[in-house]
Amino acid sequence: MITEAVLDQARNDLELRAAALNGVQFEDVVRLNFSFEEIRAGFGPGAISARIRPLLGEGINSAAIYRITVNNQAGASRLRNAFVGYEPQDGHVLTRNNNVANSTAVYVGSSRKIGQRLQQHLHTCARGTYALKMHLWCPDADNRVSVEVSAVRGVVEASLIQDIEDALWRSSRPMFGRLGPK
Repeated sequence: MITEAVLDQARNDLELRAAALNGVQFEDVVRLNFSFEEIRAGFGPGAISARIRPLLGEGINSAAIYRITVNNQAGASRLRNAFVGYEPQDGHVLTRNNNVANSTAVYVGSSRKIGQRLQQHLHTCARGTYALKMHLWCPDADNRVSVEVSAVRGVVEASLIQDIEDALWRSSRPMFGRLGPK
């Protein structure tokens, strides 16, 4: 069943995939900062999209990879403790707790609708949506999160974007979320 020809085909497929990854290009990283106080107060519909749209320009309609970090380790501990202590109400589904200590990375992801996705993470969304929903549980502390976004140039196969997101996830060691596609 697993012959040398099959293994050669697998090697060839991986070489083609690596070559395709080498061709993926990204726009410059844009950054937004949000205080814990701002997150607790909440955002109106479209407020986060309105903040990021001028920074991304045409990239607002492209696939993008993003990372959410907290400003220091003390803030990360506060955030992790608040998440662990929160009891979701009304069937809200929160993201997975990775039980990672000594990391300021909160979450790594990708989206074709980055403004909407950040709204789901920093504010709230439908109960069954897999997201941080930080507005529900963000601690009362003098900290902030930074959101870094890099839009993909051109049309790129979704699996290649996932490969890059997974590599960023592994190197960032986020406190929340999961590795791999949905």
